Amino acid sequence: MDFKDLDLTELDKDLSEEQLKEWNAIYASYRAGSVLTGRVVGMDTNTITLPDKETGEYKRVAINCLVVISYRVKVLIPEQQVWFDEKTTRPEHVLRSMTGATIDYVITGIDRESDCCTASRRLAMGVRRRSFLKLTPKVGKKVSVNILAVGATHLLATSGGFDMTLSQRDLSYGMISDLREKFHPGEMHTAILKEYDDETKQLRVSVKEAEPHPFDGVEIRHPLNSRRASTISGKYKGGVFCKLEENLDCLCTYSMYQCDEDFDIGDQVIVVITKYDYMRKLVYGKIVAKW
Repeated sequence: MDFKDLDLTELDKDLSEEQLKEWNAIYASYRAGSVLTGRVVGMDTNTITLPDKETGEYKRVAINCLVVISYRVKVLIPEQQVWFDEKTTRPEHVLRSMTGATIDYVITGIDRESDCCTASRRLAMGVRRRSFLKLTPKVGKKVSVNILAVGATHLLATSGGFDMTLSQRDLSYGMISDLREKFHPGEMHTAILKEYDDETKQLRVSVKEAEPHPFDGVEIRHPLNSRRASTISGKYKGGVFCKLEENLDCLCTYSMYQCDEDFDIGDQVIVVITKYDYMRKLVYGKIVAKW
């Protein structure tokens, strides 16, 4: 039965207050295109009805869908409706990694009798973009960034209706061997807007620049020739990153008596501070012992 033909008064008469509140929000989104927000609880493969791009005829197809359940109603967001550009495709594991993320969506279909709906994140992104652009994005202003999915070296985030891929360089002044240890889907972070390209409709942000640079005042906290207990947080060709404090690493090259096999990430070591690079805001040192 088509939604407009349903007797909602009869269907809703036995609902609890929370259920009625949930359904009223869904009805409003379906009728007026208002944006809802919910948490992704997983990804299912579902058989749903979609229009054929060439003929316009509706067909039943099996498709991967993000699943959002705010209270009792199951909302399915087909993967074709997850990204703003309908030509965008991402591997299935990206959708699975979005479990726990908070996303916006607009209801596009209602199966009231089955307590199930279909929705579009793309439509919601359009609404968010229009609101964001009305404010005229200014480089240097603070924006909120919502994390969607996290991998070892990159994460997918969204801000103002714009999705973006961020690397460790955008996220932290210090070395992070695996971003999944520090960032998780659903988290909100403050970032600095670095660039908005009106032609490509892309944002570039920096999460780390929303905080003071940890190098500032390093001469007081870690004077030259001082010894510091540290933990190896990463490796590079010819040396290691030793964490002095949160987001501040000391770059230590190997001595003639040391080699890469002598050290592993997580090893606790004693380092001596040997040099500051004020231009690049880096601290250099050497490992004198393990402890």
